[in-house]
Amino acid sequence: MKQILHGILALCIISLSLSSCNSSTKAEANEEEIAKKSFLEKTVVKVGVEKVQRKSFDQELVSNGKLFAAEKAVVPFKLQEQIIAVNMRNGQRVKKGDVLVRLEAFKYQKQLNDSRNQYEKARIDLEDKLLGYGFTLEDSARVPANILKMAKIRSAYNQAQGNLKEAERNFAHTSVIAPISGLVANHELKANNSSGQYKKCCDLINDEVLQLEFSILEGEISQIKRGQSVEITPFANMNKSYKGIVTAVNPTIDEHGLIKVQARVNNINGELMDGMNARVLVKNEVPNCIVIPKTAVLYRQNKKVVFIHENGIAKWVYVTVGQENSTEVCITDNSLKPGQEIIVSNNLNLAHETSVSAISH
Repeated sequence: MKQILHGILALCIISLSLSSCNSSTKAEANEEEIAKKSFLEKTVVKVGVEKVQRKSFDQELVSNGKLFAAEKAVVPFKLQEQIIAVNMRNGQRVKKGDVLVRLEAFKYQKQLNDSRNQYEKARIDLEDKLLGYGFTLEDSARVPANILKMAKIRSAYNQAQGNLKEAERNFAHTSVIAPISGLVANHELKANNSSGQYKKCCDLINDEVLQLEFSILEGEISQIKRGQSVEITPFANMNKSYKGIVTAVNPTIDEHGLIKVQARVNNINGELMDGMNARVLVKNEVPNCIVIPKTAVLYRQNKKVVFIHENGIAKWVYVTVGQENSTEVCITDNSLKPGQEIIVSNNLNLAHETSVSAISH
């Protein structure tokens, strides 16, 4: 019985060994087949392509600038009196002539009434003096200049007239009026306090038109001129750009070799603010250039190359790059021809004569 069991066990072990050997042999055969296929089949890389163009190249001058309100007014207090009412808040848009603040007016109202009475008395006295010379006040145009002058002095008419104008002016200043239309800024006033404890009433900023100020290098002076358009991108929102027009170029160079430039920017939607910092882009067109996307240019062996797509194959070409801007470059040699397809994406790891599948951008 034991001999039978030992025989069965030996047969099982032999069967398992044969099965293991067969599996191992099949796995090795599969690996060899995969290796042969990978060696025989070339990898195809999907790439994006664009055609070489002959066109005007946008030469770009980049700088940083600051925006200022083209019209700005500091509204002062011309009288030192108690503040009765404040009719504004920071950020509020007001119109020229609006009353911003009212001051205590009792003293100035009294001065105005007294001045009017004095003026009327002086006017009556003047008419009496003129009657003595045979004239009336209505005839003042025919009164000899020396007689009219003497009559005004003796009647104190000139002094009364001056006092009345001063009283009217002081009374008018008890209401602080907006000198321009715009936004209220830097207002710190509180009612029931003296106006004398504040340096000013407020600032008014007309933000419909802003002035951009930026600097360029003296070597870039040929790239900018009055009337030229500029593109402004505020650092607060780099996804939005605005157009401006160069209004002035300072004709002097400072100690740092910089030239100051000013431009006008319309702020119709009110999205730009006084004091805002911005990136400035000035474009000039250079005609008749071979232009390609910047992403097409790579470095190989310390030289600039571009991959050309021909019949499903990527071929590199050495190129000479001239001027550049933020998105394109100008090719200055004869390495590329208009209409050729160049690879502009997924090209970082390409090699010469790599098989590619092209998709037009």
